[in-house]
Amino acid sequence: MAKILFINGNLHGHFNPTIPLVSELTGRGEEVWYFCSHIFKDKVEAAGANIITAGDTLEEFYKNYRPTGNHPFYTLVEYIIKYDEVLIPEVLHKIAAMKFDYIIYDSILGAGYFLKNILKVPVICSNSSFVMNQLPVPDSMLVPGTHPQLDEFYHVLDEVCAKWQVAVPSVLDLFINKGDLNITYTSREFNPGGDSFDESYKFLGPSIAERKEEVSFPFDELKGQKVIYISLGTINTDFNRFYELCMDTLKESPFKVVMSVGKKCDISSLGKIPDNFIVKDYVPQLEILKQTDVFISHGGFNSVSEALYFEVPIIVLPMVNDQFMVAKRIAGLGAGIPLKMNEITPELLKTSIDKLLLESSYKEAARKISQSFHQGEGLEKAADYILNLR
Repeated sequence: MAKILFINGNLHGHFNPTIPLVSELTGRGEEVWYFCSHIFKDKVEAAGANIITAGDTLEEFYKNYRPTGNHPFYTLVEYIIKYDEVLIPEVLHKIAAMKFDYIIYDSILGAGYFLKNILKVPVICSNSSFVMNQLPVPDSMLVPGTHPQLDEFYHVLDEVCAKWQVAVPSVLDLFINKGDLNITYTSREFNPGGDSFDESYKFLGPSIAERKEEVSFPFDELKGQKVIYISLGTINTDFNRFYELCMDTLKESPFKVVMSVGKKCDISSLGKIPDNFIVKDYVPQLEILKQTDVFISHGGFNSVSEALYFEVPIIVLPMVNDQFMVAKRIAGLGAGIPLKMNEITPELLKTSIDKLLLESSYKEAARKISQSFHQGEGLEKAADYILNLR
């Protein structure tokens, strides 16, 4: 029996894809421990694993962290290194009396570069978005002195490496966090440049697992209807103006519209809900997508993957991080239409929905991506690859 440590943070989009893999491993009799936020305790234990909850220091980091600037790439790498600075001692303290055969770490929230050099055990990198083999910025933007935020990153990187006696990595090595094995929850066809990755990269296809959720939802109202599903995910959901625009635009339409507005939006503040709308702060997304004709999304990797798995074309409204890359990929493969949140109008929204419904090429492109997902290596092979590392 192998003893396996998963390391992750507090983001649903990074955590959720790993749970089916945890279940596959525990179902084989392997002993799995999962270091993550306490908010995932029930899911970890339901998957047959043991939870190691992140300490108060890490929780305070989640609440209080503020970047020193607002450059998109510098903000991301600054977050990674400052998160690692807090995460590493937390992990090492919590597992001090434990010995593991493998470590599976999240590519962004797992301090992978450092822990694989400190603990000296086989490591697997879990990628909750596209895998990359080059940086999204030119080398000229990595020169010290280019930007104060970049200099802050280099300063903290040097301190962390000195503290843990680890060689200072290139920005590429830290950002990519390559492991002995690298798993990602998509297909080579959907991942940009998929054919360029070596055999250490395993493309599993989306981590789709039926969720045992006790969520009340009037599914009967969707029967026989063209369904538009609107969701901006679980983090950046405070967009009352957008929700109101959707209601005004589609209230006289022939569609049944399901709109998930998250916990940050007070539904009562939206005014009268049109008769053809179902508005909730949370919905059983997989079950909704099975009956959806057009998905309007923020472009979160998991949400998009789930939609395409069920052959649903997408209107993408990217706002942060990899959402822009996801939107670009969807557009490039012809499975949807990217729009800008600050430029959206009722006419643009309506025209885009009609285009996805009336032009068969979008549905066909989504179907082809779905086929590539179904042909992924899957969870059983992923578990085999992990257990054969030693």
